[in-house]
Amino acid sequence: MMKTMKTSQGFTLVELLVTLLVATLLMTLGVPAMRDFVLDGRIVATANSYVTGINLTRATAIKQQRNAQICVSTTWNNSPPTCTGGVNWTDGWVVWVDQDADAVLDANEVLRIGETQTGGTTLVGAASTLFQYDPTGFVNAPDFVDICDARAGETGRRITVAATGRVNMSRIVCP
Repeated sequence: MMKTMKTSQGFTLVELLVTLLVATLLMTLGVPAMRDFVLDGRIVATANSYVTGINLTRATAIKQQRNAQICVSTTWNNSPPTCTGGVNWTDGWVVWVDQDADAVLDANEVLRIGETQTGGTTLVGAASTLFQYDPTGFVNAPDFVDICDARAGETGRRITVAATGRVNMSRIVCP
């Protein structure tokens, strides 16, 4: 008589422990990198949104041959919003064109809004509370805005608006 061997249908304890060890090692290495990837993505998305707002302001001023501006606004969700001043662009911003040349922001003059930033991303300017473009595309006062998050020493973005109205984005090390 020949004996047949029974085959096992599961994992041994050693195989299970090795699998758990490999999974733990991958998670230990992967989770911090994923966190940085997500935070870097937030900075880039914020920078792109802000640069789009600045470029819209300039293009509208040139196209409509009227002054247009992007300004800090803590009341961006009001109708109409107001330019509230300050250099903290994190609170929100408004792009508008002065259709009736009265230097007052009316509800029908709003082109785009930037909402309050969440998730620890900050937009802080050096001195400018607004960038006003004239019909030739030049800006009233060249300046820059830094975009950072809570990570010390990590790479942020600096958006520089030149006197000619052109926008440049560069990497910076945040404080």
